[in-house]
Amino acid sequence: MKVTSKTMYTLHFLTALAIKSKEWPSKPIHLREIATEYNIPFKFLEQIAILMKSVGLVRGARGKLGGYQLAESPENITLSRIIKATEGEILPCAEIEGGTEVVTSLLHRLFQEGRDLVDKKLESVTLAQVAEKAKQQLEPVPMYYL
Repeated sequence: MKVTSKTMYTLHFLTALAIKSKEWPSKPIHLREIATEYNIPFKFLEQIAILMKSVGLVRGARGKLGGYQLAESPENITLSRIIKATEGEILPCAEIEGGTEVVTSLLHRLFQEGRDLVDKKLESVTLAQVAEKAKQQLEPVPMYYL
């Protein structure tokens, strides 16, 4: 399974919204702020925001005070859901015309088992968990002077 740059940037975007929603629960966040802070190409981020809005993971507000917010609590958004919304099926398996039916069937079952395992793991991790770990590592360590 290859995690694409689109998926990685989407996860950064949603993690940023989750972190910022803890700090300012009702304040929409401007895409430029996230693009700058998380080093995401702005035009790409715009496309991601539109996609995430279309699948109901974020909501947008227009105007000077506008921006984006998560459409629901980060505790209810799993990595599996985000990846499926961004890329579609996890570990898709190509259909081929050649080969033997026995081997193809066996391989499809094996890949389905792998998909199920990966999906189960991604389903167990929420955006809130990722945001919390990221926030802890992003916060500067306090300096104490004697």
